[in-house]
Order: sequence, then structure tokens, then C-alpha cells
Amino acid sequence: MILDTSKEGLQTLFKPYEVALLLHIWESNIEERTSISSGQAYRFLQQTGESDLMMSRASVIVFLNKMVEEGVLEYEEKTGKGGRHRVYYPKMDRKQFARHVVETITNKLDEVFPEAQPRRRV
Repeated sequence: MILDTSKEGLQTLFKPYEVALLLHIWESNIEERTSISSGQAYRFLQQTGESDLMMSRASVIVFLNKMVEEGVLEYEEKTGKGGRHRVYYPKMDRKQFARHVVETITNKLDEVFPEAQPRRRV
């Protein structure tokens, strides 16, 4: 994630196609734990027809795996056509993600600028 304060909403943290994917994953999982493969994610973006959402399948895979590393998504290995592949599930809902982002950014700012922390009275 890169913080870009010139943008609005989730685009302050992500590229347009990444925002579209995260929202799609969260919205698809409102009632049940629905998985999405990188191929399904790629096809979803292709179906939007929006040029700023057109990405390579490799970019989609890199993003999904980055979200796994960040703890936003999790995956399971499945066997299917063409061998083994990952299917992704949300590990955090949007509200949990918001708390995670605020906590992560706050902790990093405290680490980088310790002198800016409020002084505690003894």
C-alpha cells in the first residue's frame, strides 16, 4: 500500500483495478465464504470494460498475493484444470481492513516521528 493523499477513498491506498478487486471480493462474501481465483479476478476486471481497470493477469496475481502477505486475504491451494492454483478469500472485511490501515499507518508514523508523540504527564 502506498498512501496518496491526492486521491479519494480506497484509491488513496490502491490503484483503480486493485480497489475494484477488493470491493468485488468483499461484496461477494457478504453472506457466505466465496472464493475467487486469479483467473476469475482477471475476468471480472476484463468484463468491466474500464480502461483504467485493464491489467495483466500477472499484475492481478501479484496484487492478490500482496494482500495475502498483508493479511487482508487468505488462500487455499486447489487442484483443477492445469494443475494446482490458489483461491482467495477475505480474511478481513472492509471495517476490519479500515482499522488495520489506521493502526498500521499510526504505528509507522509513531516509529518514524517519535518526537511528535504527545507527552504524558506523570
